[in-house]
Amino acid sequence: MSTAQVSIKPRSEAVRETTTRRRGPLTLDLVRDEAAFFALQPYWDALVERMMVRSPFLRWDWLSLWWEECRQDARLALVLLRDDEGVPHAIAPLMLAHEADPARRHLCTLTFLAGFGDAHGERLDFIVPAGQEDELTPQLCRAFKLLKPECDNVRLNHLPEESPNTPHILAALKKDFRGAGVLNRSTCRFINLPATWEDYEARHNSKWRYGLRRCRRIFTSDHAGTATLAGERVDFAEAMKELRVLHAMQWPSGISSFTTDTAWRFHQRLAERWLPQQRTLMPMLEMDGKCIAVLYGFVERDQFFQYQSGWEQSLSKMSPGKLVIRWAIDCCIQRGLRVYDLLPSDYEYKRHWADDARWLLDLEAFNPHSWRAAAFISLRTLRRWLPRRKEVNSSGACENGHETAHRPSAE
Repeated sequence: MSTAQVSIKPRSEAVRETTTRRRGPLTLDLVRDEAAFFALQPYWDALVERMMVRSPFLRWDWLSLWWEECRQDARLALVLLRDDEGVPHAIAPLMLAHEADPARRHLCTLTFLAGFGDAHGERLDFIVPAGQEDELTPQLCRAFKLLKPECDNVRLNHLPEESPNTPHILAALKKDFRGAGVLNRSTCRFINLPATWEDYEARHNSKWRYGLRRCRRIFTSDHAGTATLAGERVDFAEAMKELRVLHAMQWPSGISSFTTDTAWRFHQRLAERWLPQQRTLMPMLEMDGKCIAVLYGFVERDQFFQYQSGWEQSLSKMSPGKLVIRWAIDCCIQRGLRVYDLLPSDYEYKRHWADDARWLLDLEAFNPHSWRAAAFISLRTLRRWLPRRKEVNSSGACENGHETAHRPSAE
């Protein structure tokens, strides 16, 4: 932590900076206490609705439930631009927290709210109305300088590269911190949904179509299998139980973070709110009197985000995992959605389904006055350097020693 200390007062005495705009002055306000955070609920989703690039992971329900269930020792550091009546016009949902990673646990990190830990958000951003990013985002970014004395580093995970806020955030970090840049750049594959399933199927080769049709024929004809949605034949609570059991089958030698007690409480509470509103969709497959596959995802605007799934491992020859994705895509097409997002990670199966990609960025920067940050940078540099030195010595040839621009984290 920096040895320099700057007091950041609670909301009632917040550090305020004012700028003149057409509709009057806006004030920069740092929200630090839970009561002030929950007081933002009436305004939160209305601002999210006005974003150019938005996601379900920025919704009030996701972030407030994450705070209640997953925050551990995190501290709120939300940044708002308010008008004279106290109404927020833009929000930077930030917090101060420690990562669980052993190499980083000693760093106090300024990050997105729900940026770490169980049930972390997969697409996070500043909440700024579309068309106002060039005006409002740089004002929100002034809080980086105000909060610098409280943190060792900044780590903003899963920021959409296409967000209009991204260049402003990166520029602000480069101005006030050391070593600011893109730590990771993750592929996020998605499907541009056509008007019908037949149109989507036609994009694939005959071998792909034949294989999927054969599995579906066995499922429907030989086993009288049916496709449904949570809330139709199976109630929401039972559907969640089935999902947890089937998902655990994919992790025979370990525990998925999705099914830890903390994350599971979060998702149960979220599903109770979002399944009746159809913000969450759970396509399901039933066969021979039991559930064999469930998929769990979220609807935002005209997009669907596939979050988790599970299927009966003993039926792998029938490919229930593929069949439930097929059913989920069909459900989205029937609802008139335009994008089916498979979320980050570049597994081979995602390449088979998707026809396009976008990118999520993990931004990182370090407090130049923090001895912890300096120690971490030195140790990380040493860890990255030593393996290359061994390779050079064993091969007798010196390769290019510079790091790639988006080298994955070495922790």
